[in-house]
Amino acid sequence: MDALGAGGLLGQVEDRSVADVLAWLATTPLTWRKSITHVAIDVSATYRAAIRTGLPHTRVVIDHFHVVQLANKMLSAARRRTTAEVRGRRGRATDREWSARRRLLRSREDLTDQQFATMWNALGEGQSGRPC
Repeated sequence: MDALGAGGLLGQVEDRSVADVLAWLATTPLTWRKSITHVAIDVSATYRAAIRTGLPHTRVVIDHFHVVQLANKMLSAARRRTTAEVRGRRGRATDREWSARRRLLRSREDLTDQQFATMWNALGEGQSGRPC
């Protein structure tokens, strides 16, 4: 856990059970728990249930890393599905949607202006060559 996004470890729970998270929360001062307004977690129903029980007044959000990870998984699944539907087979390195894979999964700040423009302009005609 990280308070205020400072990058420091606030607390660590060994197990992923609701009871373990609640036990850790019980060791913290009540005034501190009442001052918490938002909790960022990974995509875990267990953690969400623990926070809802132990800190019912807080707003639960998914942390940035896990949002990006989930978006990348969905993008890859859509790319695989589209390739199978359009081409009737698995993707190959020579397919446009597969050659663009690494570029699609990189963050904007890691792309050169030319790489971004190439990717962005190609999106207008659709990955399968059909209009979007």
